[in-house]
Amino acid sequence: MRSIEIKVVAYQKGNAWIAQCVEYDIYAHSESLPKLSLALERAVLANVCINAELGRKGLDGIPPAPQRFLDMFQGAHLHVHTTRFDAFLSAANVIVRYLRNADF
Repeated sequence: MRSIEIKVVAYQKGNAWIAQCVEYDIYAHSESLPKLSLALERAVLANVCINAELGRKGLDGIPPAPQRFLDMFQGAHLHVHTTRFDAFLSAANVIVRYLRNADF
């Protein structure tokens, strides 16, 4: 199975933390930054599973996020490199290459 590499921008909006994938229009939110990774993992896994039921592989067919999220990602000031999701998505071979903290 091929690897799916994802760039993610994370930012705080009000009391919530948001994680938005750049290559795919998938996002997750959580009340705290430590819980955000698991929320994102679940959101990506849900999309992988739905795609499988539709006969598509991985995240095929999911459009990229709007341009503003790529701009946020490129302008972000904190870079956290993650090699692979620890739990669910390792079976789907999903790799998060970058998680960047950005101002919204």
